[in-house]
Amino acid sequence: MSETPSRTLSLVLGPMPLHARPDAVLAAGPWCFAGLEDFFPRWEEEFTFAPDILSDRAEEDQCIREAEALAADAVPGLAQRLAPGTTLPPAYWETLLAPHAITVAKLLVQHWHLARAMVRDWAGLPLQVELLPEDCSFRFGDDADVVLHGALNPKASHWVLSLLLRPMLPQAWTAVEGAKVEEVWQTTKPAGLKARLRGFLRSRMLALPFPVMKGMTARQALAFSSALRHPSRTEDRSRSLAGCFSSLAQGIKLDIPKAALAVFEAFLPASIRGLSHPKALSPMARPRVRAASILLYEDARYRQDLARWRGRGGRLLCVQHGGNYGQMRRICAMEMVEYSQHAFATWGWTAYDGALGAASGTGNFLPLPHPQLARQKDSWRRASDEMIFVGTEMPTVAYQLDSHPTPAQFIQYREDKQWFLEALGPEVRKQTLYRPYFKVPGTLEDAEWIIPRFPQVRLCQGPLGPQILGCRLLCLDHHGTTLLEAMAAGIPTLCYWNPAFWPVTPDFDELLSDMATLGMWHASAELCAEKVREVWDNPAAWWHSEAVQAVRRRFLARFANLPEGPGEDKAWLDCLRSL
Repeated sequence: MSETPSRTLSLVLGPMPLHARPDAVLAAGPWCFAGLEDFFPRWEEEFTFAPDILSDRAEEDQCIREAEALAADAVPGLAQRLAPGTTLPPAYWETLLAPHAITVAKLLVQHWHLARAMVRDWAGLPLQVELLPEDCSFRFGDDADVVLHGALNPKASHWVLSLLLRPMLPQAWTAVEGAKVEEVWQTTKPAGLKARLRGFLRSRMLALPFPVMKGMTARQALAFSSALRHPSRTEDRSRSLAGCFSSLAQGIKLDIPKAALAVFEAFLPASIRGLSHPKALSPMARPRVRAASILLYEDARYRQDLARWRGRGGRLLCVQHGGNYGQMRRICAMEMVEYSQHAFATWGWTAYDGALGAASGTGNFLPLPHPQLARQKDSWRRASDEMIFVGTEMPTVAYQLDSHPTPAQFIQYREDKQWFLEALGPEVRKQTLYRPYFKVPGTLEDAEWIIPRFPQVRLCQGPLGPQILGCRLLCLDHHGTTLLEAMAAGIPTLCYWNPAFWPVTPDFDELLSDMATLGMWHASAELCAEKVREVWDNPAAWWHSEAVQAVRRRFLARFANLPEGPGEDKAWLDCLRSL
């Protein structure tokens, strides 16, 4: 990216105006070009951007701590706005509001750090900056709308940055008052008979002590539910958000402008605003444990059911539902919403060094063989001559605020795909299928960017699981659920990613060193492509060598635990009966 010019410029905080020229504009971040890449074909090279504050991982850690503190501090105030004068237990409100509060807090904190960095670096430049009025309106139907059309919405970023910058605007900058933005994102739910029946069945499933989770059968859910119908046999390991994450608990001073704090209430979705709250909750005489579905992030009514349970003294078991858990060095929302509960069932790992501290490893994490992986154990059977190359989401705002690439680094991550495919050579490219991430608002172009550059490469369409179980070779440019499933299934797999972009836990870092020695993982796209060419004639022979399989077994033991016998039910039943 080019150096900062010294002439009069405009600072763009939101969507880039279509007439903008690189020599006349500074961009606050990559989100300025989300959905507009066709209008600015070389935007990532030609335009000047604000500092990438999250590339300093120490500052990112600070942002995560501040976001968790801000979210924990916001819960009591939101509770009073939703139910004035009530005295429900803090556990009720923390369970109900934590997912919403941390989503908003992550957006506020990273933009607050960015605003201060822009003022620090550009205070002396005669900039014009369009600020949106305080009374902009964003109305959301549910929690998913808040993420997709709030946290990932360039117009919402423009509004939040306006609220943050207005009270600290440098003298050299000229504020231009923008038009009020009013957006309504309220997903219309179908009201037909089938939809009502599906909703009824889902509510019945979620009411089980152990609801059906991804990869599990209804039979397993019923058996696991039966194993939880006893009073809890251990002390309560749940941790309050106020006691663990608040600014007081962490010793953090938050100085975000008061006007910006209104975003917490402004972004409250209709699904939360429309809830009726109990006047009181009677405590359980003998508290029990129930498992929480990952739908707790998306379904406010279900989350309220869990909140009543927690408010009465009940305990929650959360369950790992995909990759990255236990491998990313920091994982923000999950730490606050899930790790703080009575217990967390992992796919093999046992410790995490976050805001919860060393206490996290004293029994909260329960390594169990998850059915999602168990059903794929050693199931790879080559059925094609094709390599499948799988990518991941490329957000232009760090809405997850964890140890992923920063939005600016995702630009380089996408460039690395080009270098990888180029280095494969024409013969391998002809036998390569590319799997893009599904379309998400506010992200970089994916397949639309790759395929025009490499027309020999075809898209991998349809369900991914059955296709990778028969491919010749699998290549991943990130770690995540597909890597864990591939290791469980025994699929010949090669990986690459820039380790500076993907900070990992010490356990995973140690394994990556062993994987690198054997060519299973590479720190650059070109080296990975070189290994693809090396093993291309017979990937299975390399993959099934004893040295590679030994590392695979260590990987599985730590991060993708598989049952030793014919099934995983016994381990789960024994664990659930002990909670």
